Amino acid sequence: MKRPKRRHTGATRTKLKILFRILFVIVAAAVITALAILLGMHLKNKASSVESLLDETGILIPEGEGREEKTLPSGVAAENRDPSLKIVAADLDLSKNTEEDLMARLISLPSFYDAVSLRITKDGSLLYVSPAVASMTRQAIPEVTPEKDEIFVSLNEINDIVTVASARGYRVSILYESAPAVLGGDDSDLALRIDLAVIGEIAALSPGEIVIDGLFPEDGTLDFDTLSALIEYLASLRSVSGSVSLGVVLPSRVFLDATTAAQIMTLSEYTDLLAIGIPVDGSAGEDGAHSSVGYDCYPLRGNFETYNLRAVVKSDSEAACRGAYRSLTDLGVSNVQFTVFLSDAKEKDAEEPSGSADDEPPIDERTNENAMTKDKYSDEPEQTEKKEPAAEAEGTSSAEPWGAAATPGG
Repeated sequence: MKRPKRRHTGATRTKLKILFRILFVIVAAAVITALAILLGMHLKNKASSVESLLDETGILIPEGEGREEKTLPSGVAAENRDPSLKIVAADLDLSKNTEEDLMARLISLPSFYDAVSLRITKDGSLLYVSPAVASMTRQAIPEVTPEKDEIFVSLNEINDIVTVASARGYRVSILYESAPAVLGGDDSDLALRIDLAVIGEIAALSPGEIVIDGLFPEDGTLDFDTLSALIEYLASLRSVSGSVSLGVVLPSRVFLDATTAAQIMTLSEYTDLLAIGIPVDGSAGEDGAHSSVGYDCYPLRGNFETYNLRAVVKSDSEAACRGAYRSLTDLGVSNVQFTVFLSDAKEKDAEEPSGSADDEPPIDERTNENAMTKDKYSDEPEQTEKKEPAAEAEGTSSAEPWGAAATPGG
């Protein structure tokens, strides 16, 4: 006998639907919870690995008390890190002048200079005979002739210039051109050893600062890999530079690139000063340079103030550099370094100086009131200047400001 089919009533079907829905919600919630836990564990592991990588490369700068330990890897004296440092530096040009001419130029600098710029390289080559590099490469040190037949000078000449300039209250800025290969290139090991030899040798002369140029080509960029290599490079230099301040010159396009803001901010914590290289076409003349530099630097005016940028004006033309200086002054930039000697741009219509050391304005009366020259930040007592003999002063005087006729490309 067949059993009759069991039919579900409407109430039973409703109960079943509700039961299935409850079971579906429970299962879905369990699956979502499990996936969330797995995703959280994955993100945690990834964050831990990234943090470990950043710690190894030195990019991560922790907040709070640990920040100062990461700021400068080898501990530069705090008094040398003055964020308000502003100078106007005159280039002395080792490649064109004898030591006597350099000294004569030094004691007759126009009043708006409060620093001197000494380039020890040109087109990537050293302008002086380096005992340290000669020893490293096992080469004999060539004799430097007093006739100045070649562009090379001795390390003793550079020491004399640094000593005299510092004694007269000028900040001494050494401009050294390195190479992009030093930041992880195929020849990075050799390039780094050469840089360490030169920087250590020059730092022993106690200049105010050493500014490194040439690390970035004009089309280079400051990505995080390059930043990490640059920080390691600076840490290596600090192992031989002692308390001498270190600066880096970057191309203008680095500051114009919106994607490099974080890298620039980080780099500013690892270097004593940042500079922007401003190439100027000498054929444009003074007015042409004034116009082009104003156009190129106008978008950068905020960066000059934010990072206290040094403008390194690169040109062999005095007229072009003068136009660039006028343009930078119009933008409110008073932290400038030249690669050519300028006569007094602010007083070029005034009576010509006699060239005597007695006519040099006192340090506190120099034009650039914002400057922090060496005598002002040094703990040593102020040194009394010695009067130059009258005969020597007459021998260094000229009918126009010293160096105007001897300017490269002028």
